[in-house]
This record gives sequence, structure tokens and C-alpha cells, in this order.
Amino acid sequence: MSNTSPPSQVYGITARAILIGLICAALECLIAPYNDYVIRNIFLAGGHFPVGPFFVITVLILLVNVLVRKIHPGSALKPQEIVTIWCIMIVAVGIPSTGLMRNALSPMVAYKYRATMENDWEHLFHQYIPQWRVVQDQKAILSFYEGLLPGESVPWSSWLKPVLIFSGYVLILYFVMACLSVVLRKQWVENEKCTFPLVRLPVEMSSQPQGLISSFFKNPALWLGFAFPVCLHTMNGIHAFFPKAPHIPRDFWLNPFLVERPFSLLRPIQIVVFWSMVGFSYLLSLDVSFSLWFFFIFYKLQCLIGGLLGFQLSSGPGVQWTGRSFSAAQEAGACLTFVAIALVKSRHHIKSMCLQALDGRSTAADPITNDTPRITIFGLLGGVAALVFFNHLLGMSLSFALVFVLLLLAMYIALTWQVINGGIPFINPSFSAHSVFLTTLGTERMSRSTVTSLLMHPINLTLDLREFMMPNIMNSLKAADEVKVKRQQLLLALGVSMVIGLVASYYSALKISYRYGAPYTGGSGYLYQLESLLLNPKKGTDWANAGFMLFGSLFTLWLMWMRQVFLWWPFHPIGYMMLSAWASFKLWFSIFLGWSMKFAIVKYGGLRAYRSARPIFLGLVLGEMVCAGLWAIIGMATGISTGYRIMPD
Repeated sequence: MSNTSPPSQVYGITARAILIGLICAALECLIAPYNDYVIRNIFLAGGHFPVGPFFVITVLILLVNVLVRKIHPGSALKPQEIVTIWCIMIVAVGIPSTGLMRNALSPMVAYKYRATMENDWEHLFHQYIPQWRVVQDQKAILSFYEGLLPGESVPWSSWLKPVLIFSGYVLILYFVMACLSVVLRKQWVENEKCTFPLVRLPVEMSSQPQGLISSFFKNPALWLGFAFPVCLHTMNGIHAFFPKAPHIPRDFWLNPFLVERPFSLLRPIQIVVFWSMVGFSYLLSLDVSFSLWFFFIFYKLQCLIGGLLGFQLSSGPGVQWTGRSFSAAQEAGACLTFVAIALVKSRHHIKSMCLQALDGRSTAADPITNDTPRITIFGLLGGVAALVFFNHLLGMSLSFALVFVLLLLAMYIALTWQVINGGIPFINPSFSAHSVFLTTLGTERMSRSTVTSLLMHPINLTLDLREFMMPNIMNSLKAADEVKVKRQQLLLALGVSMVIGLVASYYSALKISYRYGAPYTGGSGYLYQLESLLLNPKKGTDWANAGFMLFGSLFTLWLMWMRQVFLWWPFHPIGYMMLSAWASFKLWFSIFLGWSMKFAIVKYGGLRAYRSARPIFLGLVLGEMVCAGLWAIIGMATGISTGYRIMPD
């Protein structure tokens, strides 16, 4: 990592870095709903390595800074400022997309719009929904789905109360995620030394220049890797506009070849090549990258064997994407077990933070100087209490609300670790809070108001977590350490960015929804599943899938024990924790390519060959992300979707 800063020097955040970051974040939050929902363009904010922020800092480094250095060298943005801008943007840009707005608005209106005489939702569960949680104006609800008539304006007043109250809940949740990130940072960054692959490229690109640009961009190997995805995506992008132009396919469905039993049990299965993921995989340790693709194959073999033995390979409520109930249960058991172990490993640091929060003391072995323990510990406890109380007001019993909040936070911890340790740019598990509760409790042990509150919870906070906030905060803390930026100041800037992003996202998402008839934002959430569960309750514990949860927990413990005992053990628990996740389904082949290339290079060329080839793989990431940004600009400029979505939906 290129860094010319003195080891002991820590830099404050400059006002211009904050201003540039906030302006760029606000602009992207305003643009994203039109870009994502109307023209179906490349998502600017997709995942945990979003195109928009990375493209912005690339332009700042290679265009703006180069020009400024020619005119007035002292005014160029410093590495700390560029990384700060990137951090400020990544925490905000997911909010208008799947991070929040894609699914947060629909529960406020779908309860009424999709209620009919036939489904009788009004008598089935409307009485369990607090009035302040939803929009009451029938005309505002109708216009949200069907668009405004000429001369009408967005009914802001109808949305004011539910939006303000729900925004308070979301901001408390973000604050709790930030506190958790601070608590776990020392264990993951300093003790376990997690690799943080998604941070590497922005930090190295921002390194101190030698002349107009840094030595990072003077390596021919970087541009060799850059050229490959650029040529490919240029050709395929042109084909999207002009179908007669040639193109090179990069995704292949194997379903047509898996028609007859028993091979049909392997469906669905897809081969997709994301060159950026190939590049990120090269930065991983071989056991991590091997496990990420191996356990997906292991899941498919489970499907094959289970089907041959006559087991029902179903997907119950709360199980999503290509997962099955048995695999989602294993993932849940694995992730919850990992979180318990992670907290045990961090116990000494947590104890030290608690001591200093109470009386200013810290242990000599673990001095705390830069993590504001009083704010972190009391903020975490107070935030959890506030989240529990809010969910109680929504209809959950206090005990259920406490377990629900703790389960969500456990999921966030496990998924964050997967992102920072596995370089997964868009994470999404097969299991959810819903599937865990329906497996362990069923609806028999939950009141109807609790079930209603659980299923009314926006799925972007419980199920569809591909852009949730905590990994972005953790990546930002790591980036701050790399360039010696004060963490407390950065966290304050991130908080301001979240607030501005939330305001801009609500404004833009509502404007787009009322103008175009709620494209994407008008889903029904889990209301049809709520109807089904209330009419046909799931009686008691699902013992079969509860058994798979227990198996997943024990298998994870065994994997971790084997890694401690045998240095040669090649299986890492991260792969099993993502057994049938959407990311595994989409990325397994790209990770396999990255692993196989690194394995061959290290085996036959050694450490020197690995270091020589590393810029090539960083170039793959740079080239694919730059192409994604350019095609996104072309799509917005023309108002026409290219139909060529470089990054996954």
C-alpha cells in the first residue's frame, strides 16, 4: 500500500472534501431513482462497491487532479481527501436504491391499494397497523401507483408523518450499525487482519502522486488488465444499441442442459463472468476464494442427493432467491454461530470499552484512544433499546421485539464480515429474520399483531440486504486507517451524508413514483405472504429445518476447529455461511476463475509472480467499473436503457 504519511501522523478531514462528498452523494441520490427505476440503466449504487462513487473518484484522480496540478499544484486533492469523498458517497448512494427506497415506500401504501373485497385485508390485518405508520389519504395512495393527473402535484403532506417517523427509525438503525462497526473494528482490522478487498483499489489509486499521477497508474500491467474488460464491454455495449454489431456473451444458463432427472434437481444454475469479481478474488487468500465457489457446488450436490432420496426441496416464507428452506436454515445456523464466536473473540476489547465508558479506565493490554467508548457503548445500548421500543409500538410484543432486533443485528454482523473478508460486492443471504422465526416458532407462538408487524417491516432491512449500511461503514473505517484520517471526524461526516442522502432519496423517489406510476417502488412487500400466514398459520416449530439450523451451527464449529488444528485445512467457513446466497449463485464462476488463476500463478511462479500479476487483476476491476460508469452516463444522456447491465440487478 503506497502511503507517504508519517506513521504517527493522523489527518483531519478538510471542509472541501466533506463538501464535494456531500454534493456528489446528494446528486446521485437525486438521479438514482430515475436511472434505476425508469430507464432501467446500470445501477449507480448497486452493492457495496457501487459504480457511482468509484467512477467519481476515478475522474477526480485522473482528470481533475491532473489538470489542477498543471495549473496550481498545491490545490490538488490529497489522498486523504479523495478517500474521504469516496467514503461519504458509499454510505449514502444505496439509500435511493435497494438500500432503502426500492422497498421502503410500498408498505406505507400497498396495505390499502392492494386490499380488495376478495382478500378482505381490511378485516384481516388493517387493525394491527398503527395509523402513523402508513399513508391514510386514499387519493395519494391511488396516485402513487397510477401516476398524477395533469396539473396535480405530489401530495407531500400525506407522506409527512409516516416518512418522518420511519426515517427516525432508520437513522437510529444506522447509528447502531456505526457503533457496532466501531466495537468490532479492532478485532477485524487489527487482530484478525481481514483483507478488505473492496477498499484496496480506491486507497491505492489515491496514493500520493509522483508527478502528475501516482506510480500506481504508471504500471503497464495495470493497463493490460484494464484493456481486457474495456474492449469486451465496449463491443457488447455497442451491440446493445445496434444489435447487428458483434458481441461476446458472458453469461450462460445451464438449465436447458439439465432437463432430465436427476440433473434437473441442479436447476437453476448460471455461469456469469464479472471481471471485477475475478480481480477482487485475486486479492483473497486461496482458502477463502476456494471455499466461496466450492460450497456453492456443495449446495447443488445437496440438492441432487436430497432429491434422489425423495426429500421435498421447497422454499418456505422468508427464503429468497435460489435458496431452499434446508440451505437457508444451514446458512442461518452458520451465521448465528459465527456471530457468537466473533463476540467471544472480541470480549476483551468490548470489556475494555465498557470500563472506559463507565469510569474512563481501560486495561493496559488494550488501551483505547480513538474509539470514543462512552458514545459507542451507551449509544449502542440506547439505540438497541429505541429499536426495540419502536418495534413494540408497531405491534410486536416486547420480548419478540428484543429478539427480532438482536437477530437483525446478528445478521448484519455476519454479512458485514462476509463483505470485508470475502470481497463480496453485493451480499444477500437465502435466509431472513422471517424464515428464522417461522422455522423456530411458527405463527402459533406469535400474536397476529406481531406477525403483521414482522411482515410489514421493509424487506430492504430484513431480506433484500444487498446494499445495507454496515459494510459501507466498516469499509470506510478501514479506508480511514489506511490513509491516516481521524475516525471520529469521518464518522460525523458519514452521519451527515446519511441524513442528506435520506432527504434527497425520499424527495426523488416520491417524485419519480408519482410521475411514472411507482416503477419498482410500488411492490407489495410481504403483504401477500402475511395474508397467507394469517389465513393458514404455520403450526409450531418446523423441526426438519430447525434440525438443518442445528446442523449448520455444528458444521460451522467443526470447520472453525479444523482450521485451528490443521494448517493445511482448505475449507473456510465463509463459503458455508454463503451456501446458497444470491451472491454465490451469481459470482461462483467468477470467483472460481480468480482462484484458479491465482493458484496457478503462486504454484508455478511464487510470490514474485503473484506481486507482478497483481496490477493486472486490479486493472480488471478498474476497467469494468469505468466501463459501467461510462455506459451509465450514456444511458442517462439518451434516456434509453442500453439493455447491457454490466453489473447485476
